[in-house]
Amino acid sequence: MKLAERVTIVTGGAKGIGKAIAIACAREGARIVLCDVDGPSLETAEAEVRVLGRPVRAARVDVTDGPAVTAMVEEIVTAWGRVDILVNNAGGGIGPKGLDATLDAEWDAVVNFNLKSQFLCCRAVAAPMRRQAWGRIINIASNAGRHRSNTGFGGLAYSAAKGGVLQLTRSVAHELGIDGITVNAIAPGSVLSARGWREFEALPLDLRERVIAETPLGRFAQAEEIASIAVFLASDDASYITGATIVANGGWCAA
Repeated sequence: MKLAERVTIVTGGAKGIGKAIAIACAREGARIVLCDVDGPSLETAEAEVRVLGRPVRAARVDVTDGPAVTAMVEEIVTAWGRVDILVNNAGGGIGPKGLDATLDAEWDAVVNFNLKSQFLCCRAVAAPMRRQAWGRIINIASNAGRHRSNTGFGGLAYSAAKGGVLQLTRSVAHELGIDGITVNAIAPGSVLSARGWREFEALPLDLRERVIAETPLGRFAQAEEIASIAVFLASDDASYITGATIVANGGWCAA
């Protein structure tokens, strides 16, 4: 039980990678807060965590809304006394749109969803983590922000925002390290969550085959494989790792 009784917030926790992370943390003994805007999926995910016998709370919160994020964290601290782990997982793109095709409003929405949300959540948990002199922040970035998108599906705004997540991670790690708080990022390549499958199936056949051929492991990731990295970074096994990015793209960057 590597995360026994650790109070863990997972944004975008109702499905996909976020739900896989929440379940993996619950299996290691964590108390789970699922944060999402998708009410029905949030109820389903909450029930799945509850079956594991762990305390769980569902918070229907827009993580691009600063006051709402602050209120959520304050409510958790009031209920459970602390916040130990934050997994900034909420995010998404708008499809393969480049420079000329991306509208102003689309750029703003994608950057807010993927980057501003992580800033707001980091800021909200910093105070309670400082008070307890312990914390783990794990930001979900992307292969698209570290190298480039291997499928192009996320779009220019998504890649730029995820690149910003990597710098946010380094900067916040530098600021909070003295307080006993580690801040790290995971940069997955393509992941076969439900959304990942839809994106994969929308790709032209020749592009699918090329990306798989360029990936030394010969396949895309399962959401549970990303979740296991998050559990490691949240645990005491990673106590001397901060400001780092773990790239999980099956070796695609080495091709």
